[in-house]
Amino acid sequence: MTRRPIALALPLLLAMTAACSGGSKGERGQAAASTVDSTTTTRLVTGTYPLTGMPAVDPAKAARRAVTVKIDNNVDARPQAGVDHADVIYEEFTEGITRFVVIFQSSDAPQVGPVRSVRPADPNIVKPLGGPLVFSGGSPAVLGLVRASGITLVTENDTDTLKRRAGRSAPHNLYTDTNLLFKKAGTGTPPPSFSPFLRPGEAVSAAGALPATMVKLSPAPGVTAAYQWDATAGLWRRSTDGKPHMLEGGAQISPKNVIIQYTRYSGFPADQKVRFPEVVGSGDALVLVNGMQIKAKWTKASVAAVTTYVDAAGKPISLAPGQTWVHMQEIGSPVTVG
Repeated sequence: MTRRPIALALPLLLAMTAACSGGSKGERGQAAASTVDSTTTTRLVTGTYPLTGMPAVDPAKAARRAVTVKIDNNVDARPQAGVDHADVIYEEFTEGITRFVVIFQSSDAPQVGPVRSVRPADPNIVKPLGGPLVFSGGSPAVLGLVRASGITLVTENDTDTLKRRAGRSAPHNLYTDTNLLFKKAGTGTPPPSFSPFLRPGEAVSAAGALPATMVKLSPAPGVTAAYQWDATAGLWRRSTDGKPHMLEGGAQISPKNVIIQYTRYSGFPADQKVRFPEVVGSGDALVLVNGMQIKAKWTKASVAAVTTYVDAAGKPISLAPGQTWVHMQEIGSPVTVG
């Protein structure tokens, strides 16, 4: 029983002896750097990022506020930039297309966009997660609603933070950088946990969970989205309108979790052509995690509350650590799971 500790200690003793004796200055520096790196890595992993459940290897990022960017999904806006670095993405229908509400906290992206206009539901989605809401324009009535929400706003007028890119046509040429956004956000508290997350090696055990390899839906009239389960990578690979949905840099949209949240849509009183999801309340949902589908119930008790998802037994559903994509899907619209 004593041989293993002795065997493990001997290389460490030899390394320490070498570092303190005849090696060259470069060798000593390399040994010292290796020791520091090992110690630093061990010290930094002290918890998980609140929105992804991934190991918090950077305590500064784990402690910072979230920032949210409104990104276009018009065909002329593709390929978008930075979405693959986000923690959580909400997709909502508006005026014949969809737009993304993209939330960053644990990772950074040097290009994010194209940034587009705000909609009535956005403050209700963002409020519990905190941090600035970044967008470009909106109708006067919607802007009034957003300003009254108390959320920090970053708009196209913040030219130090949002910039026009050459080679892209307006209005699909406004971009930002998360480094600039987090500087704009300033100090504050990190967001609450988005969800319970599975522990390493833990299997999906939600009540009623069934295998699933693909899901197809229409997030807007005339728009289709599909996700194919990649068991090797542990990701849901997305296609839009029958083609892989690729981003700048060549990455495919591939979240770890997909949530289809069936939501009632309403017309905005000041502009009936603007329709938005009622995100406060409760309803049905379908949660896709680790190649499984789970029929669920969602609840958001107030604007300030985080949405919860529970299984058929009323137990909170644990997601796979990583990025989550939430479709605000209109009640009654078709969804096919295979």
